[in-house]
Amino acid sequence: MIYFDNSATSRYKPSCMIRAINTELKNSSNGGRAGHYDAVRTAMKISAVRTFFCDYLNANEVIFTKNCTEALNIVIFGTLEKGDHVITTVTEHNSTLRPLFKLKREGVIDLSVVNPEGGLNISAAHIERLIRPYTRLVAVNAVSNVTGVEADLDGIGEVCRRHKIFLLVDGAQALPHVAVDMKKLGISYLAGAGHKGLHGPQGTGFLALNNLEVLPLLYGGTGTNSDSVYMPRSLPEALEAGTLNSAGIIALGEAAKWTVKHLDKINAKTEKLNDYILYCLKRLKNVEVYTPDGVKSGVIAFNIVGRDSTEIGDLLNEKYGIAVRTGLHCAPLIHNYLGTLERGAVRISVGYNNTMKDAKALLAAIKEIIENS
Repeated sequence: MIYFDNSATSRYKPSCMIRAINTELKNSSNGGRAGHYDAVRTAMKISAVRTFFCDYLNANEVIFTKNCTEALNIVIFGTLEKGDHVITTVTEHNSTLRPLFKLKREGVIDLSVVNPEGGLNISAAHIERLIRPYTRLVAVNAVSNVTGVEADLDGIGEVCRRHKIFLLVDGAQALPHVAVDMKKLGISYLAGAGHKGLHGPQGTGFLALNNLEVLPLLYGGTGTNSDSVYMPRSLPEALEAGTLNSAGIIALGEAAKWTVKHLDKINAKTEKLNDYILYCLKRLKNVEVYTPDGVKSGVIAFNIVGRDSTEIGDLLNEKYGIAVRTGLHCAPLIHNYLGTLERGAVRISVGYNNTMKDAKALLAAIKEIIENS
């Protein structure tokens, strides 16, 4: 299988990650829940991963989740109150949109949704024009999981800082390819996925915080304040109810450190393949490419004129042994904006696992499908 679905989950996993997860599963213990040596050892390893991400992202605290969706939900349900106004964008994933629209439907919040401007960019000035006296939160993704376009985090962060508004960033598709310094950029909350660009295992994610006033989404055991029936108020325990995915977190730490160490080589490879595929796709007849020129994220969306995206994905899979993603990519508003709500789009997402040979095979298959139409 030629795998071009790395935006869903990365195919490449470094050997250090695999070794770490195997070691931890073979020596399982519940960190922070007992005083014996193995439990203490596990707790210390998790703490080291937490420290790594705090330092790497310039965050005050990091809590671990099972995915980026959970991290986004924690912020949205844990910070917004009756009468708050929120600004988001049409480029967002449903992990941001669904909780926000639930709160809007229930009359808890007012919600404004920003459309892109030229090049599918989200304008910081447009966001600023929508700010009201009771605007509490701006929620944006750092990189669109459909078009691959990067947000202007510098500009948006400056607007939020000036107006004293919290900024929530969905970093699922961005990390670690987009450099993020949360304090410099004015980011209050950053949600991350462990299993995408960081090359960690599925079932891992995190929330990095510089504003620590967040109510829990889950309530339960933490291993601390066990004499009380109420959740502890201090982080990270206040937002980490229940047993953590110890093996996954520790393996994620190893994968993230490996990825950051080799980031220049990883980015050079993926950007070269991204540029080649994007350039060639835009020169094929009867192909609509939704990803603008200059995008370097490795996320490329397209359609063949007159064909449904699912049909193309099935052909690539069954006839050519090539894996891509098709459909609406859990982001209905950007598809509505692009005019692809009915047929979706074919998404190619480049990873460190891919080669130029893979890229040429993909393009040859797409060309053959077009010629046989």
